[in-house]
Amino acid sequence: MEPQITARPDHSISRKQISDAALKVLYGLKDAGYVAYLAGGGVRDLLLGRNPKDFDVATSATPEEVKRVFRNSRLIGRRFRLVHVYFHNEIIEVSTFRAPAPPADETPDDDNTFLAKDGLVLRDNLFGTPEEDALRRDFTVNALFYNIADFSIIDYVHGRNDLEKRLLRVIGDPDQRFTEDPVRILRAIRFAAALDFEIEPSAREAIRRHAARLEDCSSSRLYEEIQKLLSCGKAERVFTLCCELSVFEHLFPELGAWLNAPDGEGKTHWLKKSFAQIDRWRAAGFNIDPALLFALIYGEYNEWVAAQIMQSEELQHAEALIEATHRHIRQLERIRIPKAVTHHIAEIMSGQPRFLKTTPKNAQRIMRHRCFLDAFLYFKFAARTAGRHSTELDWWEQQRKSR
Repeated sequence: MEPQITARPDHSISRKQISDAALKVLYGLKDAGYVAYLAGGGVRDLLLGRNPKDFDVATSATPEEVKRVFRNSRLIGRRFRLVHVYFHNEIIEVSTFRAPAPPADETPDDDNTFLAKDGLVLRDNLFGTPEEDALRRDFTVNALFYNIADFSIIDYVHGRNDLEKRLLRVIGDPDQRFTEDPVRILRAIRFAAALDFEIEPSAREAIRRHAARLEDCSSSRLYEEIQKLLSCGKAERVFTLCCELSVFEHLFPELGAWLNAPDGEGKTHWLKKSFAQIDRWRAAGFNIDPALLFALIYGEYNEWVAAQIMQSEELQHAEALIEATHRHIRQLERIRIPKAVTHHIAEIMSGQPRFLKTTPKNAQRIMRHRCFLDAFLYFKFAARTAGRHSTELDWWEQQRKSR
């Protein structure tokens, strides 16, 4: 397949927009005799006029060869072997051009690729050409290359056309691609939300058909991807897409069942407000602790469970909130939330009743606690969202100002 090549005068990318670290890697590989391209999201974002979060490099050099070129590097990964090249304040990820995965009934001689019986790719280190690498990528807008040798854009998949149309299109058969790696479903939702793109219709239908495959993914990997979804700055749009495409209930089954219950109408109000609040914090540059993110998302559900516990087991409010939170977290096999984060979530929830006691002595004690700010931010959000405790909230706001 002949690529579409856009010469330097006909596109907007300049080397001035690329980090010094990425340029050192690109030129280092080129000078060592290898093909080296800026690849993926960095090229996409530069063409869209956005500032890339990071720069990735694709090359003809094998991981071992890359490591020999750069002493400040380290081999990482098992599923996909990569090289991280370390600089003072930046890490450049370098991958070797990859070849197509073999048919499920074939096993390569070197055993570098292993396919589970259901088609899920578990390990893949077959190396190939730039064209093969582009065709292996997930979406057309992520398969563009910037060639440091002549500063051109190389496009094997009509990705520039989709960029202009603001369309997220899967490369190849969406059913096959989501079977190979169901986490691509979450990537599709994240990119569509963050870039304000539409997901191409056949991909939308494939997402609905394969959403249940997310239940078979690594729980730790899902935790990482959910963090990315919540951190993209468009979490409210992410939530809308997850509901539209029947993905939400496969990520958060207990919440999904609660929302879909006969009395579930109106329960999405809290969640919509939660995701909108997360976006406001992101826009303001506020670094949100993962525990606060999950406390917000699960908050109304945990409070509902706590109310049931108080009725049946006669526990105090704080004790019931702790019990409800821990019961819920123990059920979260789908997402492996680290223990430190779950402990922090429980502290945020159990601290809520303390904000109803408005005395200077109580304020001094609570405000010294390490998770005070996160607990207070939850209390403030809950008070305004549910229309409750306005007097107590005003009092605590004054305490914070006079601190």
